[in-house]
Amino acid sequence: MTTVETDSDPALWFRMPLGGSKSEFAQWLDLQLDASALLHRRKLTWREKRQMKKFLEGSAAMLRDRVEADQAYLFGPMPPQAAPLVFFTKQFACDEEHSPLHLSMLAEPDPTAAEASQRVETVPFVSPHLGEGLRSLRSWTGPDGGLMLSVTYAWNDSAHDIDLVLKGHYDDPALLETSFDAIDDFARSLWIRDEA
Repeated sequence: MTTVETDSDPALWFRMPLGGSKSEFAQWLDLQLDASALLHRRKLTWREKRQMKKFLEGSAAMLRDRVEADQAYLFGPMPPQAAPLVFFTKQFACDEEHSPLHLSMLAEPDPTAAEASQRVETVPFVSPHLGEGLRSLRSWTGPDGGLMLSVTYAWNDSAHDIDLVLKGHYDDPALLETSFDAIDDFARSLWIRDEA
């Protein structure tokens, strides 16, 4: 596996560990809470700290165990009382440009879902480091009736023979929409480090 790097502002995007011991993750959580307090220029309430820790612990476990994500990132500017916005990367070996796997990893409509409850908009997306790719915005109705959004970016990097996917989802469409410019900038900041 190659390593995905980012040129994004480290005060806005935090790398989220998916491996290591429980004590190392707990240490990262404490640092993350301190960073969030600094970013928002106020002390976090006990409830905000507890809510953020619980969400991040659950997100890390899900990304590590179910999604098998390679790397994860956290967008810092979300309000402390809201759930953090987490994005993850996943790489797939590929030896042909625009492989079926490359396209299938986008947030395509679930064929078992009702057509009316789901909308997908896929557009070209160019990265200065990764070249031409795709961005797919998917919206659907969650189990509780609320609107859910996910955004997925995908590129084929023929220089490294991989398909690369960056994905995140959020259950507050208004908050996600206000962050779209920053998310697009983050996607454009990704690059692949050559392994020695």
